Amino acid sequence: MEDMRHPCVLESIGSDYIPNDVNLGGENSTMILLTGPNMGGKSTLLRQTCIAAIMAQLGCFVPASKFRLTPFDRIFTRIGANDNIMAGQSTFMVELSETSKILKDATPRSLVILDELGRGTSTFDGYAIAYAVLYHLIINVGCLGLFSTHYGTLTNEFESNPLVSLKYMSFHVDEESKQVVFLYKLVDGKCPESYGMNVAKMANIPASIVAYAEQVAEEFEKTQILKAKEVEADLSLTTLASFKGIVNGESISNIWKSLQ
Repeated sequence: MEDMRHPCVLESIGSDYIPNDVNLGGENSTMILLTGPNMGGKSTLLRQTCIAAIMAQLGCFVPASKFRLTPFDRIFTRIGANDNIMAGQSTFMVELSETSKILKDATPRSLVILDELGRGTSTFDGYAIAYAVLYHLIINVGCLGLFSTHYGTLTNEFESNPLVSLKYMSFHVDEESKQVVFLYKLVDGKCPESYGMNVAKMANIPASIVAYAEQVAEEFEKTQILKAKEVEADLSLTTLASFKGIVNGESISNIWKSLQ
């Protein structure tokens, strides 16, 4: 897909809409791991990809300068946050139920879109679930898809996997005002931060609270770095030798290749 646009958003924005290219399968990776700042356009990109695929298979006009695809058997999406409180299901339960359906029925001919999987529970549980689901989709299912996340470390785990492309929605930080300017353009790489504090300012959270939150976040990050260094220092030579024995001294990228 080249210069793809969302048909509904395009109607209201017109010529100001920023088009994007999305390439999956063939000579490209099968999965895009998408990061970017809050409100940077990730969810819109996911939705317009699905809509374009549906319109193409219906024989409709597709809002893109170039569009080529092999027909999908199904399109699966897990987007948004909604609970089903009358059925006793939390937001996280609904999220996982929908994910379970995808994992059960998706095939190599499917298009799968997952938006912020794992955000409804603790950081560690959510990260582990996001990792396991993404791994299953690319290794066991082999479908095409986009997987957006705010778990930055997830990009580190999959950056050497040839089946995964790291992309993010670009932005610019104004040095004087410290405001984030969204560019809405999909580019290669991984986003360094989520810039949640910027959204808090845009939502008119009191400046004193945002400033305190930024201070707490900075201290928390320092604490986590120190803890990580302490754990690394405590690793025994025996443990390191055992790990090297497991991977036979190979690089992570070679291990990924051996799984194919």
